[in-house]
This record gives sequence, C-alpha cells and structure tokens, in this order.
Amino acid sequence: MAVRIRSLRETQGHLRRLAAGRLLPLPDEVASRLEDLARWGFTSRWPDLQRDLWILVFATHPDRATIRFHDQADVLADPTLRQLFLAYDHAYDLGADDPRLDDLARRIAEANRERHGSNEPPGLDADFEIPALIQGTVNASSPAWERLDSLIRAQLNA
Repeated sequence: MAVRIRSLRETQGHLRRLAAGRLLPLPDEVASRLEDLARWGFTSRWPDLQRDLWILVFATHPDRATIRFHDQADVLADPTLRQLFLAYDHAYDLGADDPRLDDLARRIAEANRERHGSNEPPGLDADFEIPALIQGTVNASSPAWERLDSLIRAQLNA
C-alpha cells in the first residue's frame, strides 16, 4: 500500500508541474511523430487525440511512457500496421452496427497476436491504469470506436 501511495503522490507532483508549466508536456520525438500523422493520412482528430493522450501518459508514468511510445512508433513505421491505425481512425464516423467494424476488429486482433503473442504490449503492468483510461476516453467519442474496442477484446479473448 505504501508503494501505491508513493506512486500516486509522484503522479500528482508530475501533474502539478505540468499544469504550472514547469514540465515539458512531450519529448521532442513524440512531437515529431505527431507531425508525421497528417502526412500519413490520419484525420486532424487523430494527432490531437494522440497528443492529449501522450501528455497524460508522460505526465503520469514517465518511466513507462517512453517504452509504450517506442512500441507504437515501431507499429506506425510498419506500413501494414499503420493501415490498421488509419482504418481505426477513419472508422470514427461509421455507424456502430457497420459490418466493416467486424472485419477491422478481426484484422487488428490478428495483428496484435502476431506482434505480441498472448503477452500484453511492453510497458504494461497491473498498476498501469492509463490504457484503460485512454480507451474509455477514445470509446466515449465514437459509438463505432466503442463497438470496435468491444469486438477487438472479444477476438483477443477468444
């Protein structure tokens, strides 16, 4: 319990320094990668969402954020995997019952299994709640994304 309390206090300190302008929101390499997203065909919504989420991750878990960022950068460097992220981004405006979501969820789940096997992506552990917070935020913005997340989870748990 003491370790958890210390971790929460460290996170609180990071967030206060960020809010006071005494902490850079993002490393240069993250800002550079965000600029690439528009060039690759992502909607304007995607870099904004990514920026906000990476600020949260780097402010709350700087020790694990870099690992997660490099993993995602590796994914986006692969044109086939980048296409899955693009498809996810562009699914935002689809209806939640659009049959294209089923196929996209299957392809994303397959790519995840190929990349990570049955393991979680790097930088995750039981105390790292940020991915759940991020996914909840993402899901709340689009019924299609909410259904897509549900379908992906079902595919991964099958």
